[in-house]
Amino acid sequence: MNATDLRFEAWLSHETGIDASSLGISTLERAVLERVRVTCSDRGSGCGAHHIAAASVEDQDVERYWQLLNTSPDERRALIEVLVVSETWFFRDREAFAALARLATQRLLCEPTRVLQVLSIPCSTGEEPYSIAMALLDAGIAAECFSIDAYDISMRAIEQARAAVYGRNAFRGTGLDFRERHFEPVAGGWRLSERVQQTVRFAAANLFELSLGGTARYDFIFCRNVLIYFQRDAQDRAIRLLDGQLAQGGTLFVGSAETGVLMQHAMRPVRIPLAFAFQRRLPEEPTQAAAAQPGMVPRVALPAVAPVGASAGHKPPAVQHVSRRHAPRPVSPTALPVPKEAHEPGSLDEARRLADAGQLDQAEQLARNLVAQHGPDSAVFYLLGLIADARGRGADAGDLYRKALYLEPGHYEALTHLAALLDVSGDKLGAQQLLRRAQRAAQHRHGGPSTRNS
Repeated sequence: MNATDLRFEAWLSHETGIDASSLGISTLERAVLERVRVTCSDRGSGCGAHHIAAASVEDQDVERYWQLLNTSPDERRALIEVLVVSETWFFRDREAFAALARLATQRLLCEPTRVLQVLSIPCSTGEEPYSIAMALLDAGIAAECFSIDAYDISMRAIEQARAAVYGRNAFRGTGLDFRERHFEPVAGGWRLSERVQQTVRFAAANLFELSLGGTARYDFIFCRNVLIYFQRDAQDRAIRLLDGQLAQGGTLFVGSAETGVLMQHAMRPVRIPLAFAFQRRLPEEPTQAAAAQPGMVPRVALPAVAPVGASAGHKPPAVQHVSRRHAPRPVSPTALPVPKEAHEPGSLDEARRLADAGQLDQAEQLARNLVAQHGPDSAVFYLLGLIADARGRGADAGDLYRKALYLEPGHYEALTHLAALLDVSGDKLGAQQLLRRAQRAAQHRHGGPSTRNS
């Protein structure tokens, strides 16, 4: 395959919105060549055997594959399956789920007869929408009071989600009490309870197939860590589509590195630290881009505490959805267990707990005391950066993220947050460079190709 052949990059962008460069060097090329060899092998006589096993293929084989890609929906889905690799786990970044439980409870108190509609898109292999369901159930919200639609572009991921059997990799970190409540051990892992499964409806669908004129309006939408892989025009289009599916007063959850993009639209952050949640901006409120002064870094606040689905009678789109990668972390868990060590006084976990609870002054003072007592630490500088971010002190936040990166160059969260600050201040090139570093850091951390989260 000729590396200068841009047809496949254009196809990927048109089909999914994904910027090929965001996937990592040569990822798209390797995926195309893999599919060329597979389809070449399937055709048999159309290709010489030496092509199938060779490290490279000839231009004529690539040309045949290009024609196949443009005429076969099955092959388009097959190539997308190669490109999107799920990397997710239950309650990944708990702050979003804790905030969801609190916001949902408040919404039902105001409207007791309401049935909450929640969308998770992309939903990957189901960990995110099922985490949403468990968070709501554990908050005391009855199953009949909410409905969750979960879409993903990968049919393989949807099939895994429907099976609802998960291995050890889906359960990470501390605070796994939810597994005892909602799962039963089976051969090869744990099976999710029918009670939780029945609250989620899965379908293969493409984010860009969402209908702006549809009747479904969601109280909560989770679309985390996928926008960072889109080209800018695709990001803007996706945000407009998601906004069109959001109910009045509804909340959209995104990834930490995507806050800058949201603030350039008619969206405002919900002031719950570390949840990365947004609501529609009121008509009298200026957008972040309009409010920014020349030469100043616009404010990137950290909100708090996300699939487009259908209410009764709403038919989900018959296409596939866009791959996803999630993001946020722990908030004062209304319904989620907090690790015991998080309460130990004078610890970094205690500082995080204070920040999650909105006690930013105490959290900042404790974090600075930790630096004074124990010396520079990347995790402490990152937390201080989040606190500065939440207060709208973009310049201070940027300095603190850079300190974290000086001590730990591969600190994924610091890379993505700093990228968001650079993006919203107009430094697109710098933001893209940081996102590429973050992608490499994520691959190194999880030992795989470009991954997506749910």
